[in-house]
Order: sequence, then C-alpha cells, then structure tokens
Amino acid sequence: MRLEIVGVRPASVDEWNDVWNACDYATYFHSLEWANVWQTYSKGKIRPEPLMVDFSDGNRVILPLSAKHACRGVPAEYHFSPGGTYGGWISSGQLTKDHALQLSSLIFGNCKRLVWRFNPYDQLVAESVKHDVTQEVTDVLDLTDGFDPIFKSWSKGHKSAANKARREGVTVREASVAQDWREYFEIYEDSLRRWGEKASSKYSWSLFEDLQRRKSTNIKLWLSYYDEQVVSGLLCFYAKNHVVYWHGASLEKYFALRPVHLGIHEVVRRACESGYRWFDFNPSGDHEGVRNFKKGFGTASMSCPVVRVKPWGWRVITSVANKVCKVKV
Repeated sequence: MRLEIVGVRPASVDEWNDVWNACDYATYFHSLEWANVWQTYSKGKIRPEPLMVDFSDGNRVILPLSAKHACRGVPAEYHFSPGGTYGGWISSGQLTKDHALQLSSLIFGNCKRLVWRFNPYDQLVAESVKHDVTQEVTDVLDLTDGFDPIFKSWSKGHKSAANKARREGVTVREASVAQDWREYFEIYEDSLRRWGEKASSKYSWSLFEDLQRRKSTNIKLWLSYYDEQVVSGLLCFYAKNHVVYWHGASLEKYFALRPVHLGIHEVVRRACESGYRWFDFNPSGDHEGVRNFKKGFGTASMSCPVVRVKPWGWRVITSVANKVCKVKV
C-alpha cells in the first residue's frame, strides 16, 4: 500500500506530551515544556502551534512548532524549537525515509519563514531534507558503556582538574530552593561582565525564575560549592535518552579550584547511573576555545546544521512591520 499523509491538524497538549515522552530521539528542546518556557519569556510573542500528522500506515507524528508573530498581515516565523535549539518531527513509531520525505515536503511547502536546527539524533533528517543549511556541530558523549571508560578518555588536564577540585573541598549538588537559582544568576551576571561583547546571548532573571518555578524533573541546575558558597553552575535539561548542558557560569575568583570540571564529572556520572544514552555539550558556535575545552572530555562531533527560510523581499517587509507594530521580528 502506498504511504501517504491522511490528516494534518493542531496537536493537543496530551498528544504532544505522550509522543515526546515515548520518542527515543527526542531532546528536551522538542518538549511542550520548552515551548511554554519561551512563550512566557517572550511575553507571548513566541507561542506553541504544534501539528499532528497522521499517516496511512497508522504512524502519528508531532511537528513541535512555535510561531513568532509580528503583526496583522505579516506571516509568522516558525521555529522548530525556540532559542536556536534542536527541532524537527518526533514520533513514538518507527519512521522510514519515505515518511521523512513527505514530512519535509509538508514543512517546506507550508512554512514560508522557518528556523530549524536539525536534531543530530534523528538520522532520517539528514537523509531526507534537501535544503541549503549552515553547517554546525555539537560535541557529545555516548554513555552506553558507563562512566569509567568516559573518564579514562578525558584529557590528562581535565582528569587532573576534576581530581584537584575534589581534593580542595569543592562539592556538587542540585539546586533545591529559589535562592540557589538567584545565586547562580548573580554568577551569570558576573560572567557576562567578563565575556563582554563575546557573549553569545544574554538572558534576564525572568527566564531562570520561570525555570525554577516549574519544579520540573526535566530541569536540573547543578551547583558547585566551596566553603558553602556557590562558585559555579551547570543548567541541564533531560529527555528520555538525552541530557544537554545548556547553560553554565562560574566565578572568576575560583577558576583555580576547577569547579566546572568537577561539576561536569558529577553530572555525567549521574546521567550514566540513571541510564541516559547521551550527554550533549550543545553547539559552540564560533567559540573555538569553548569547543576545544569540550573536546578535552573525550567527546565526538555530531552534525546539527541550521535551515533558515525567508522569502525574497522579507527585509523590506520586516522593516515596515517594525515601524508599524514596534515589535522585534
């Protein structure tokens, strides 16, 4: 029987959550929770608009889209995941290249403005999506064989740094109260001062406050302490098989104690013990020094290119929209 799409409709909250929880290659960035975080942070300018795609063979696919709206008469810009993170379809069933080709045709035929960072854990995307991309990679650890062989693959300097932090009395534990998050944000502000113009992004307290208030088991802030003071932190997101290190900051005064190395040591070790498959350091952009630091943990590179679709003449349209609507698009 010929495979075909037999229905496309808005997906419900339960449908999105059920498919995300069951999908082996989904990341946290494919979740409704992440889309809701950005809806809150953007004050509603970015909001979830997911679709359910039904196939004739019974497979059901979620397109976890979010829409960034400008003003009346201006088409929305769709993001497969807000914040430039991994996106794309998710399914609880086993998809084939034929499914992927039809999904790709549906997506590019209907989303005239689209930002899509490919999910490196879904091999069908690279095989089926034929579009101009910006090539990027992420650095990851395969946790299949447990923590000991991973630690052995670390560079001599990284292993020594983690051991030194432990000897010096640095400890790592998960943030548990709102004040922990506030202390981490203060460290982040100090890091922004240090990074200056080199900072890739700048987030306000409202984002971290919202993440903390959700009390989600998929959101964990890991903090390194010295003398009962927070000196470093790693913000990680969790999915079925995937852990991603999304955000980090440290106090310059305590660099010599190597709290970041011990923080990564503990988070990766616990991820192994909990049965996760992947630990993802996230793309480094143009920060070559950051990527070299990650490589010292024995990572492998995985491709996660970005597609940006904008119709001809869009610069003129958005310029007018900015003046009329007074919103950033």
